[in-house]
Amino acid sequence: MKNTIRTAVLSLALAMASASAGIAQTAVSVAADWSPFMTAETVNVQAGLNSDVQFVDIRSQKYVRKGVVPGAVWLPFSQWRGPSDRPGQMQTEDEIATFIGDAGLRLDQPIVVYNHSGKTVQSGRAAIVYWMLKTAGAEDIAIMNGGFKAWRAAGLPEAEEPFVAQPIITNVSYSRDWWADPLDIFAVTTGQHDGAILDARLDGQVRKSMETGKPIMSMPMAQYMPASFFMRHLSADSLTTPAKSEFRAELEARGIDLGTGMLISVCQTGELSALSWFYASEIVGIDNVRYYPDALRGWEGDGGLMFGLRASLEN
Repeated sequence: MKNTIRTAVLSLALAMASASAGIAQTAVSVAADWSPFMTAETVNVQAGLNSDVQFVDIRSQKYVRKGVVPGAVWLPFSQWRGPSDRPGQMQTEDEIATFIGDAGLRLDQPIVVYNHSGKTVQSGRAAIVYWMLKTAGAEDIAIMNGGFKAWRAAGLPEAEEPFVAQPIITNVSYSRDWWADPLDIFAVTTGQHDGAILDARLDGQVRKSMETGKPIMSMPMAQYMPASFFMRHLSADSLTTPAKSEFRAELEARGIDLGTGMLISVCQTGELSALSWFYASEIVGIDNVRYYPDALRGWEGDGGLMFGLRASLEN
């Protein structure tokens, strides 16, 4: 029954997309138009053009009970994370392979991740899952801007419950290209590698520090670069070349090397720094941006040095 619903929805979307385009569409056009950040309407068209598109719902159960995107598998955000005292601790390659395989998720087919809404922390959670999937070997991944709320607001089809796929056997070999570790942080902070540590925590945390006089503690040499800075001019429906160029220019104006430097994004528990990584790396296309999954909580827990961060709300 669930497969029948999914097939009917995708067939309807395909018919609508073909009528509006007036031409036959192929899988090649899907690949060409794929973006890492898409509106709900665009995601719906992509799913109609390519029945291999998979949806991953990372919301909590209370939201899932009220409806899901047809065909979505439910893998709540909590299952992607480590223990409560170390949420950024990564699963082993075998563990993530089993986790993804049991859900029937195929890394060689397009994947759309969505959460409940487009609010900052919610988007950051989707960005963590996006980063983990990319690190595990997936290539065509996207975050649906605005989450399920945007899907429903657009009047798109819904299903009553998640899709349960057949488990598969999969292999995972982590890529380190977007992954910062303590040695990378040490290399940047000691000048052995050009780069910068960007602290992505939000303005409210800085405001509290200014009001109380208690400094925000962060990694050595960290610069305050809140996730809101990364989100200011870029959204799923305004990913223009001028906007991206303006974004790069603003970073360079702050003395950040976008050439050979390694940009390492950090925050307290991982959500905000993942979102900053996503904008800088996946949307703007800046090379050598890395995400530190263990976050400041893990860094400090391992005895990493912390210093007072000089910051202002003007950043």
